[in-house]
Amino acid sequence: MNWQHVRAIARKEWWHLLRDARSLALILLMPSMLLFLFGYAIRLDLQNAPIAIVQESRDAATEELAARFAASRAFKVVLRSSDRRDAALALQQGKIWAAVIFPSDYARQRERGAARIQLLLDGVDANTARLLRNYALALVNDDLLRQGGQPPIRIEDRTWFNETKESRLAIIPGVIAMVMAVVGALMTSLTIAKEMEQGNLVMLRTTPLTRREFLLGKLLPYLVIGLLDLAIAVAVAMFVFEMPLRGSLPVLMLLSTLFLLVVMLQGALISISAGNQLLASQMALLSTFLPAFLLSGFIFAIENMPTVLQYLTLAVPARYYVALSRAIFLKGVTPLLLWTQVAALLVILLVLLRLTLVRSKKLGLLP
Repeated sequence: MNWQHVRAIARKEWWHLLRDARSLALILLMPSMLLFLFGYAIRLDLQNAPIAIVQESRDAATEELAARFAASRAFKVVLRSSDRRDAALALQQGKIWAAVIFPSDYARQRERGAARIQLLLDGVDANTARLLRNYALALVNDDLLRQGGQPPIRIEDRTWFNETKESRLAIIPGVIAMVMAVVGALMTSLTIAKEMEQGNLVMLRTTPLTRREFLLGKLLPYLVIGLLDLAIAVAVAMFVFEMPLRGSLPVLMLLSTLFLLVVMLQGALISISAGNQLLASQMALLSTFLPAFLLSGFIFAIENMPTVLQYLTLAVPARYYVALSRAIFLKGVTPLLLWTQVAALLVILLVLLRLTLVRSKKLGLLP
């Protein structure tokens, strides 16, 4: 082996890395980013879970136990009411994860001996529902021990939207979102970078083609492929995994198209900014897979994350699509009840479109 040849190749590759500052920065920053995301985003405990307290009768006994729920770090009381219908609506809209209901005769039950309270759980995320039930049981039991072994309080729990607490019913909509995010962004991230590498954009400048026409023509075929992938994924979810579709299929397809357009524009912006296919593919995977997996609420509840990461998730399109798809599949609600998620996707779509057109103009890709 000729070590001079090895040194020459190594020197050439080293200078190539130094000239490609974006790839070098991505390589150096990726370990820190992974540690940051996995270290802070993954929370297997429960903190500040939004719940409702329904007191059909306000007395000392209900006030005392309700105060225990409010003081717990595991729960955050975001709704207090005397009407169960308020809690039911909040559960349907996803504003709360659980509702603790004190019946009107709770105080009399405590005086006679054993008492009962009802716990309504949002079963869209089965694992979180189990955690909520366990934390509620632990809190009530601790309360009884603190009072010196009072008669037991029975919690009658009922899980809505996923009565059997099957995790796959919550996972499948998230998997669909993650696959669409990765595939949509990855497909489009390569297409414009390929044209730039091959020098085809120079020839396109001599044609009357505009940037909007070029971008639309590039995205349309991939939109058709993405919708075909979506149809296959929904069919497999429904007929293979027996996923219930309680909402409207046309509405699901329409919102999925909106999400697909968002991730495709994200891929197009990455493609224009990267300039080569290798860097574009790396950036697309890093900006879609990890956020869709960790920061969308697909696996780990957003409310359990640190405040900084909660704000960061506002820029993750998969966050809104996961909430929408779960609501349509399991709750059967209309987008009108979740209009904030739809509006957020529309805003991100317009921002990405504007950034893509401005970026392409600065690089002088097309007139």
